[in-house]
Formats: sequence, structure tokens, C-alpha cells
Amino acid sequence: MPPDKFRLASLSLMIAAILWILVFLVQPFDFWIMLASSTLILLLISVLINRSKWDAEINVRVVVFGVLSAVLLYGFFYLGFQVTKSNPMLSEGVSRVYEFRSSVPSILIGSMLVFPIGPGEEIYWRGLIQRRFAERLGANTGLLIAATAYALVHLPTLNPPLILTAFIGGLVWGYLYKVTGSIVPAVISHVLWDLLIFVVAPLN
Repeated sequence: MPPDKFRLASLSLMIAAILWILVFLVQPFDFWIMLASSTLILLLISVLINRSKWDAEINVRVVVFGVLSAVLLYGFFYLGFQVTKSNPMLSEGVSRVYEFRSSVPSILIGSMLVFPIGPGEEIYWRGLIQRRFAERLGANTGLLIAATAYALVHLPTLNPPLILTAFIGGLVWGYLYKVTGSIVPAVISHVLWDLLIFVVAPLN
């Protein structure tokens, strides 16, 4: 009897939580190396559990969805930062996120965001977690659970802007996956948004 993919996906959330604690709190190695390695592990877990063909067709529709959503999401956070940057707690939280940039050159950060970080996170959180929970509990519930779990693994950072950003991003990328049935627009959106936020036009 084949293993229950929903059960395996659920159990894998413990691995994701441990990995994110290592990345953000323990940090036995450089933050970016740890994050890239962790997303590679999650990507491998996704492939091993799903063991099925991905809907990864690239066409104009999914590319437009991905690019447009990335730009709109960046604009949303840019405006939000401008409105809230006078709040010490929120501005400090954003500054703490950008402290990670100083560890390695921007071009190396950008390369790791393109692969494996952006694609790896989407293939795991949307392609595995959202997909399997949606199959069991319905599309909307699967989307919400995946976005919430994605935010909760950031909880140990005790950084409200980071946790909220993960939740909002999870909702947007989850919605793209839900309405298109393809992982491609979510990957494109996540990668482009990461590049805008961390490399091209950082908020601070």
C-alpha cells in the first residue's frame, strides 16, 4: 500500500519548522547558505512525496500573472513601509531582516534567490503542502493552511513584519497556484519579489 501523501506532507511540516529554527536562530553557518540548503531539502522532500508530474507549462498567461503579482506585492509592501516606518517596532523589524544582506555579496544573494530559495519554497509550500491539504480539505482551506504554516515557521524570529510578510506572501502565491493550477506563476512571482525586496530596491 503506497504511503499517504497527505500524512507525509503533514509530517514534513515538523522538518520545515526545525530547518527554519536553524536558519534564523541557531545559524551554525552563514544565513544565506543555511536558507539555500534548507530550501533544497524541502524541494527534495516535495519531489519524493509527490512523485508525480508537475504542471509547469510556461506560457504568456502564467508569466504575466507571475510578473504582475510580484510588482503589485512589492508596491503593497513599499507603501506599507512608508506608512508604518515611524513605528519603532515595525521599522526595527524591517532593519533586522536587512541585516542578513551584509553577510554575502548582493549578486550571490540574488543568485540563491533565483535558485534554490524562491523555487524551492514554492514547490514545497504550494506544490506540496497547499496541494495535499487542498485535496483533503478543499482548495480554500488548503490555501489558508499553507499560508498560515508558512508564517508560523517564521514565528521563532519574533519579528512581526517578517511573520506578517510571510503570511501575506503565502496568500498571494497560494492564490496564484489555486487559480492557475500551475506552480510556475507562484515561482515567478516569489523570485521576482525576492529580488526586488532584497537586491534591486530594498525598502530601507
